[in-house]
Amino acid sequence: MKKPIVLAVMVVFLAGCTATDGSESTSSPSSPTSSASATPTSGQTASPPTAAQITWAGEVCSDTSTLKTDVQGLATAAATGGDSVGTAVSDQMTTISASASALVDTVKSPPDNLGDDPELKSVQDAIGNIDSSLKTLEASASQVEGTTGAALVDALATVVGDTGTVLSDVAAAVQTIGTAMTDTSSTLGQAFRAAPECAALTA
Repeated sequence: MKKPIVLAVMVVFLAGCTATDGSESTSSPSSPTSSASATPTSGQTASPPTAAQITWAGEVCSDTSTLKTDVQGLATAAATGGDSVGTAVSDQMTTISASASALVDTVKSPPDNLGDDPELKSVQDAIGNIDSSLKTLEASASQVEGTTGAALVDALATVVGDTGTVLSDVAAAVQTIGTAMTDTSSTLGQAFRAAPECAALTA
């Protein structure tokens, strides 16, 4: 039977996925600095970010990184096999749901004076796409537990495919953050550049 072989190959591929991730971007974001400038540098038209804005930007990047790692862990859980695979998938989805909630809550609560930033909506929309694809993944993952035989193989294949979709959306969000980092006219872009967590995420 070819399905288990195909599924195993897909699982191994997804388990090794990184945010492909932002490397697909045609331009590299500017190197982050350890702190924001006191005044706008040449070409900057926005106010420099506050400490709170830099901290928030770092949390967005850190939460995104955590979610990416947790979603990749679902591919590993799907490869567990045997009677425990349903429990492994369910447990990992609990972890993913927690990290996704943290990311969504962070993005929905920007600090003062970022509401009109031109980059904020793009980042929020990108995170919203992740949240939507995660709902599809949750639905497919719920079909694994208690399933056996060929039905289990099919259910796991669906989980693996939906996992790939989520990872693609995470990669798109990373690219959106990377694009924002290059925008010197954006306070948020400057905040992303100043946050070490964002340098690690988009490296």
